[in-house]
Order: sequence, then C-alpha cells, then structure tokens
Amino acid sequence: MDVRFIGKGRGWFQGLNISYYNDFIAFSVEPYWLSSANDSAMVFARSGMFSVLNDSHMKPDGQFISSGFREAQLYLHLWGLGIGISNANMWWGPGIHSTLSMTNNSEGFYNYMLGTIRELRWGKAGLNFRYTLGQLNEETGNDATYFTAITGIISYHGNTDLSIGLSRNYLSGGYDVGVDWSLQDAANLIWEALYVEDKVDYAYTPIWGHDPWDQTISGFVSISVPASGFTVFLELGTNDHRASWGDLLSQPDHAIATIIGFRKYGFFDNPDLVFGFEYARLIQAYSHVFRISPNWYDRGGYDYSSYEGRRWAAHSGADSDDFLLFFGYMGDKWTFIPGFNYERHGVIYARVPEVKMEFRLDTRYNYKDFWFNLYYEYQHEQHLGFTKDNVFFDEATGTRFTNTIMFGIEKVLYF
Repeated sequence: MDVRFIGKGRGWFQGLNISYYNDFIAFSVEPYWLSSANDSAMVFARSGMFSVLNDSHMKPDGQFISSGFREAQLYLHLWGLGIGISNANMWWGPGIHSTLSMTNNSEGFYNYMLGTIRELRWGKAGLNFRYTLGQLNEETGNDATYFTAITGIISYHGNTDLSIGLSRNYLSGGYDVGVDWSLQDAANLIWEALYVEDKVDYAYTPIWGHDPWDQTISGFVSISVPASGFTVFLELGTNDHRASWGDLLSQPDHAIATIIGFRKYGFFDNPDLVFGFEYARLIQAYSHVFRISPNWYDRGGYDYSSYEGRRWAAHSGADSDDFLLFFGYMGDKWTFIPGFNYERHGVIYARVPEVKMEFRLDTRYNYKDFWFNLYYEYQHEQHLGFTKDNVFFDEATGTRFTNTIMFGIEKVLYF
C-alpha cells in the first residue's frame, strides 16, 4: 500500500507514472495526490512491537490531503549493471503475499543502489543482485539510523527453473557504541564476520563481540516447472547474531522465521485457472523456553522495522503467522480471484492472540487497453488488544467487522 493510507470513509488516490529506458539511462517518476475523509474510528492501544501493524491509525481524525512523489528513481547502466538513487519501494523474495526482508508494504525510502537492473544471462544461468544503502531518518551524527543490505538470486533456466536467493540486512546507528558511526561505516557492515566470536575485536562491538544493530539473514529456494505452470518455494531467515558455528548446529531453530507456498497456473488443465497458498510463520521457536530469543522486528530503536508507520517486511509483524489461500480465473481480458486470509498476532507473548479472518475478491476487466479494477475485502477481527480486559468493540471479545471497496482505472501508454 506504500503511501496509500486511507482511513475510515471515502478516499481518492491518483498517480501518473512516467518511465524511460535506453542503453545507458533508466528512470521513473510518479507524482501522486491522495485525499481521505479519515472519519473518526476507535483506536486500540498496542505497545512495543505490535504498535506498527497495518491497521495503526497513521493520521489524526479528520480529512487530510497528501501529495508528492510515490516513486522517483534514476540509474546509469551498461550491459545490465547499474548504479543510482531511488525511493521506489522494493520486493525481495519468491512470495506474492509476504517476504521476510523487504516488501512494498511501506512507503519507499531514498537509497543508493548498485547492482543489476535486469537479469544477467549466460546460457541457462542467470544472476540478479542488489546492494542497497539508505538513511531512515533526518538525524545527524550518531543519532542517524541506516539501512544496509545485499541481496542476490542465482537461477538456472531449463525444463525446470531453479532459483536460490540470499539477503543480508542491517539496521545500524542510533546507539552509543563508544565510537562515531557514519554512513560509510554502515556501508561496510555487510562484509563483517558472520559469528559473534569472530567480531570481538571490532570497535563497535563493546560487549564480547555483540553490537546493538539489528541483523537479519534470509535465503530462499524456488522451483518452477514452466510447462505445467507450477511454482513451489521456501524462504528461511534468522534474526540473531549466532555465537559460533557450533551454536548454529546445536539450536538451528533459534530466532528463525519461515515462509512456504506454491502457485499453480493452468489448474484442472485450464490455462486461465490459478490456485495457490502461502504461509508465513514468525512465531518464536521451541528454543525460546530456555534461551532468550529475539523476535523479528522487535527493536524499538528502529521503529520495529517500520518506515512512516508501516513495517517494510512481513506485514503480520513480530510473533505472528499469516495464511493465504486463493483460487480463481486470470485471463487476458478479465480476472476474478477470491482469496481467504487468516492472520494472528501475539501468538506467544499475548494471553489471547489477536485473530484476523479476511475474505477478498480481486476482479479486473480490460476494455480497449483500459484496466478497470474492483477489489472487495471483508474482515473479521477478534481479541483486539489481545486480552478481554482491553475492551474496544464487543463487550466480551474485542471484535470488529470491516468492509473495504476499492475501484480503480489504469492505462499504459507506450512511446
């Protein structure tokens, strides 16, 4: 949803995306304008790592208007390799509903980029990679916070396509580590050692090789069979600085998260039918009962891995799981895809987890190269605020029912 926060009531969004590409330059820019009635709605207080879920009240009550550049990016490139600056939001991973490292759920932040702007191919082998460096606030000196990441995908294209991806991400700065911390220091983080025992001599690791930064590492495997339209994938990540190789072997489930899923195009031998599911699990593993285990996205100093009020990675957030099932028709002329989403928050840490059940219907129709989109979503939530003592809606269960309807028109012009 990026910049598109629309509160209760009517809202209006419009944008114009202009893109250009030649042998040496690539850029795109999208100015936008948004208005929302943002009527008064019940606000329920969640603390800590649960405070930046997608239904957080990002604007005070009352109509508001916002505008700016939803996207602005410029790259110089040659032979598929490029360098540039961008505020376009990103997506790293094989899923279409969630990923562990980076999704387009939040507004994009300005960053420097070095890497590929298209897949590099050598016969059946392919490579995509990206180095990203950006500042997440407007502070200076040691109060500035930075995002540093390197992500890449190696692929084999044949009768069966195989892709292996890896992403290493850092949030740094904003803490006193006894030395000055700068953008250049943040830029070099991705080259640091993997285990704590190998970092004890670093100037910014004052406590036996530990630093206060937030590091996540995720990898995925995706297998596709183009002839049958089938794709299956697994994404696995860890959110802790492992002490050593032995530590990793003895407790491999410590601070991990997973996403599994598959998609099947051409279901029942009909080329226009699609079926799939995804399941993201960020619930703490068994080892948390006898060892302190950090949650994913739980660092308050980094706004719980959020930017402008929305988490940029898995939107269900810390200590959660998220299940999506969809089945429908996707043709050249029209699309009709119902889906069901079941999501929980506070599975371990709350006495009673929040539960969200959602039915969605995504329909699209193409008329003379105009795409008319109609999206409907019915949502049923229970135990809002996690406990029956925090009553927000229903006297017994903290229940809420919502209906959302979005209508859109899109047109692409080529020159």
